[in-house]
Amino acid sequence: MKKLKVLNKGLTSPYQNFKYEIGEKYVCNDFDTDKSNACSRGFYATDIEGLPYSWNTNRKCFEVEVSGKQVIIDQYKQRFEKQTIIREVGKTELVKMANGKEKELGYKFSEVLFPYYPLKGNPKKVTQKEIELLSQWASVRASVGDSVGASVRASVGDSVGASVWASVGASVWASVGASVGDSVGASVGDSVGAYISSLFPNIRKWKYFEHEEGENPFQPCIDLWRAGFVPSFDGDTWRLHSGKKAEVVYNLTNKQ
Repeated sequence: MKKLKVLNKGLTSPYQNFKYEIGEKYVCNDFDTDKSNACSRGFYATDIEGLPYSWNTNRKCFEVEVSGKQVIIDQYKQRFEKQTIIREVGKTELVKMANGKEKELGYKFSEVLFPYYPLKGNPKKVTQKEIELLSQWASVRASVGDSVGASVRASVGDSVGASVWASVGASVWASVGASVGDSVGASVGDSVGAYISSLFPNIRKWKYFEHEEGENPFQPCIDLWRAGFVPSFDGDTWRLHSGKKAEVVYNLTNKQ
């Protein structure tokens, strides 16, 4: 039976640092058959819909052959007695496989695996459209406080959010923090959360928010992100960052 497995670039497992070799057959002699043990002895692999649990773009995906005893806990946690790594599965193939699952899963699965990164190239030029979007986002965040991240996590689940954060969120957070300081961390985290919400167009009502069903309350930030801007806020001034060095390209003093 064929499955997919996520490994670090050095062919080590993400959580146990076990070193694998392509083509070698591995057998777990003390395989744990107890389904109540979510993380235990055995070799883990999943179908493609289970990848977000351990995947990020700093890792690699491999096709594996599994056999023998098995414990299927859910789509993310599946362990097997025997496993052989066959080959690496590249981005083009993964995207094609993910696209084939999007209708069934109900979200932009291929973009979950390979998220859009806004801070690249030269800084973008700010227009009146981005200024208006920033003002709208400042108003949204002022009205909801720290609920953005909590809403997204509760609505989409931790695995997908963690995957996107590891792929692009942490880098964006670090880049913006290096540009203006750590005081903007919470606001940048909310920007990442807003982007993640855009990958789930099937969600009609976001938890902890009062909004019209079918509308995404985080849309102003999403539009900024996809236009190549990341907003940040230090408690006094809103900023727009752009380009690979997360340069500040616009300031908006908080008047609330």
